[in-house]
Amino acid sequence: MIKLVPMSYLWTILTNRFWRMALPVGKTLDHPFANPFGPESPSLELVKLDPILLIVGGDEIMKDRVILYAEELKKLQKTIHYVEIEGKQHGFLTNEPYSDVSDSVFNLIKDFVFKHFG
Repeated sequence: MIKLVPMSYLWTILTNRFWRMALPVGKTLDHPFANPFGPESPSLELVKLDPILLIVGGDEIMKDRVILYAEELKKLQKTIHYVEIEGKQHGFLTNEPYSDVSDSVFNLIKDFVFKHFG
């Protein structure tokens, strides 16, 4: 009998592999690259940040981290616009550049830029 591994376990293995490739050798997920609000990160409270647009696929492998990032920035009174695209994975704009969903995302980006920087 074949026993299936839960998807969350596979996601954990996959994301841990990505982090090991992205972080400096020997660093952990507390490194500022991975965790801008972690114990090794400088405070962003006094940093002036321009408005931020966060777009995440509803099925994005790191969606939970993006949500936490948005929530932490909101606690610091930063201007955050969070948009979740239902049913989409990481890289959906690259995989579907000429789709209706991509068109709507590009319009979101355009509207955001014009509103905050135009």
